[in-house]
Amino acid sequence: MVLKVGGITMLLRALIWGAITYFIANEFSTSNLWVVVLSVFLFSVPISLVGIYSSTIHQIRRLTLFASHGWLFRLLSGRPLKVIIWIAWAVCTSFFMLVQFHTYSRLEWVTFFLVIPVFWVTFLVFHRLFAAELKQYLVTEMALVWSRRLAPLVMIMIYVVLVGHFGDTIAYSSFREAIDAQKTVMADMTGSDLIREVSRYLAIYDGAKDYVLGRMGPQDLLWALTLLGIGSFVVYYNACTILSSFLIPGKEYRRVFGPLTDSDEVQPVPLLRMTAIAGGITFLALFIYVPMFAYLEAWVQKIPEENGATEIIELGVEQIGDHFFHEGTLAQVQNARVNALHKVDVSIAHLEGSADRAFDRIEGNVDTYLDWYYSLAGEYTRIAALLVGELEEEMRKKLAETLQQGNAFEEFETAFDNTLASHETALGEYEQVAKSIMHRNRVDPAGASFHVVRRMSLEDVLNPPVHQDIIKLKNRLSASGGAGAAAGIVTVVVVNKIVAKVVGKSVIKIAAKALLKVVTSKAVATGGGAAAGALGGAAVGTIVPGIGNVTGAIVGGIIGGVAAGVTVDKLLLMLEESLNRVEFQQEIVSVINEARIEFKAELKGRSASL
Repeated sequence: MVLKVGGITMLLRALIWGAITYFIANEFSTSNLWVVVLSVFLFSVPISLVGIYSSTIHQIRRLTLFASHGWLFRLLSGRPLKVIIWIAWAVCTSFFMLVQFHTYSRLEWVTFFLVIPVFWVTFLVFHRLFAAELKQYLVTEMALVWSRRLAPLVMIMIYVVLVGHFGDTIAYSSFREAIDAQKTVMADMTGSDLIREVSRYLAIYDGAKDYVLGRMGPQDLLWALTLLGIGSFVVYYNACTILSSFLIPGKEYRRVFGPLTDSDEVQPVPLLRMTAIAGGITFLALFIYVPMFAYLEAWVQKIPEENGATEIIELGVEQIGDHFFHEGTLAQVQNARVNALHKVDVSIAHLEGSADRAFDRIEGNVDTYLDWYYSLAGEYTRIAALLVGELEEEMRKKLAETLQQGNAFEEFETAFDNTLASHETALGEYEQVAKSIMHRNRVDPAGASFHVVRRMSLEDVLNPPVHQDIIKLKNRLSASGGAGAAAGIVTVVVVNKIVAKVVGKSVIKIAAKALLKVVTSKAVATGGGAAAGALGGAAVGTIVPGIGNVTGAIVGGIIGGVAAGVTVDKLLLMLEESLNRVEFQQEIVSVINEARIEFKAELKGRSASL
């Protein structure tokens, strides 16, 4: 029951902590230095407390070996060194953990927050295991220690599995390309000079990691775990340490500040000791912790000031529009553009797949058209059209109607709209990153000797052709369908193009000529059938009273002619189908495949045929 209530309390605290962590991560690297100082402090306090508490419990266990408290006991019971080590660990790792959070993708955030249930389940298992045998004051601490060791390892394996199935691993051609890509991701980390400087080294680490991971296959799972474990273990370990602070009873924290004792009930800390501790913490926070960050910020700020003039003189500058920037700015902008284009390429790949499925559906309708073509209904429709001089137009119209069945491009139209939306988002993100890169690298070379090594217009930088071709395709499709084109217009446009190509290749004309050649043979066969029908009808007239031989012959001739004509037509159609259907189908399918190739080329802006 106690664990159940504690689990609910822990869950509420963990959810609040998760929300605060996500908020701080979004503000940490883009805000002023005071936000950095406060954020690191908030993360360091629970890590320090849990670490000091853990070392205190371990120290109590060792000191239970002593029968008397002499000089050796006093030497080993000292805690200042352990306190200093844990505070240093908490401050340093919290800082780099918060910097790392800024680069997290949505998948990495989801994985990170899975640490809450994983840690809680692990703690429950160890708590039940130790509760049966250990002293009461050791149970919670031992369960927390082993949970902090095991849960991060489990999280690393979960992370590898999720990234392997849902992540987007890029195979970079070189370390430099991978590092430059990471620099682009961190381009907006400009809240303070300290953050900016640290982000450079983080880009090297993350870039090297991405480069190696991009070249690993499923057989390299162990190496992937090792590589990810270098940095990820610290993040997950600190997260588990913070979660541990929610599970340590409030009274147990007295052990951190009070005398060492193995008693299950810890006495309150004396007021005089509390006063001394509060004074010490205040001194550390205000006179060591805060000035340390201020000194680091001031030291980092001197780095660009000392190297700036030399960089202009020795390396030159780059010009974008009317302004000047450090050399390498355009390379960073180009990397940002590559990332934007990569997102576009991914969405176009999905669009190509949707287009292939649409053309497959159109190709499937060819059999429906040929079934009509080699049917009696189709035959008589063509003959009627031939009589009024509209044979080719009727065949063209029927082919278009049949190929349009099922609105083959309905899925494509939805994917097309989604692709345009994702392209707009990618372009907006790129523009923000490009502006941030230029803001960070802008220089004023006035009064110094410099030379321009590269130039580019501001319009070319901020408005790359990320999705101009696909917008042109959308405009052409809309224009082809007329103003206010409704859903299904892509199917109409593509089918009309296919039909036009079929006509252009004279496939329909050849079929029309084949019909004209068959008409004569049909007439002869039908005439013979009519004569036979007349004889049969005359015979019927002599048998049936009141009809007469002449009337019977006429009626019989009509019946016989119709029956013979239909029979001959069906037989000739079956013969024609067996001889020509496959070839006719291949002609139409080849045209569809040509249209498929041209349409997919249009998606990448390589053609203008639509």
